[in-house]
Amino acid sequence: MRFDVALLPDLVKDGESVFAVVDVLRASSTIVTLLEGGVPAVIPAASVDEARRLRERLPDHLLCGEVDGLPPPGFDYGNSPAEFAGLDLRSRPAILATSNGTRILNDLSQSPAVLVGALLNREATARAMLALAAEHSRDATVVCAAAPNGRSIALEDALGAGAIAEAALRLDPSLQPSDAALFARDAFLARRNDLRHALACARHGAELIAAGFAADIEYCARLDVSSVVPLLQRDAGGRLTLRPASALS
Repeated sequence: MRFDVALLPDLVKDGESVFAVVDVLRASSTIVTLLEGGVPAVIPAASVDEARRLRERLPDHLLCGEVDGLPPPGFDYGNSPAEFAGLDLRSRPAILATSNGTRILNDLSQSPAVLVGALLNREATARAMLALAAEHSRDATVVCAAAPNGRSIALEDALGAGAIAEAALRLDPSLQPSDAALFARDAFLARRNDLRHALACARHGAELIAAGFAADIEYCARLDVSSVVPLLQRDAGGRLTLRPASALS
């Protein structure tokens, strides 16, 4: 089985892979946090406008998201996993629209399987990726959400992808890693003991700190604190929906 890391979404080589989308700051971390906190499902909207249209049809859903890091007008919440971790949102599904992460999930929705990975759940994500890739007889690819335009490498996503790659290669030494996977793994190993500082030094990390979201840097930098692995599927109405992989097995 080949194991690849796409440091930019446009670098995905195999559209038939089992994918894990990584947007450490903050979509991936938010989705993991929402599901771990008891939200029954998260609908990833491709845009803020789509999120608003979905809310009109699903008024019981929380409307969450960001534009340039901040909640759009009329949204219930933004995209802060640290904030969500302190709320009791059980029983209410959520709609989430972010600059990059939720859009990329929509772009990959025709793939055999799509997971959401972060530093928070990287070991669990690696295990789920390997199991699904074996089940579907496919290769595995971690996709970095990257900078808002999707054309610039984001340090935090490269580290998140590298963390998943490190776990996957440790769990299955027979994997055939790409050079990008080895590069990301080695970058993670170099910063493993200082992930909070690494995320704070990243371009988007610095932007979030300046905007008052320093707590999210601390929160998202934690490693292997969650066993929740969001899996993308379609619900009974045909909408893309994220639920914990274990709840769908």
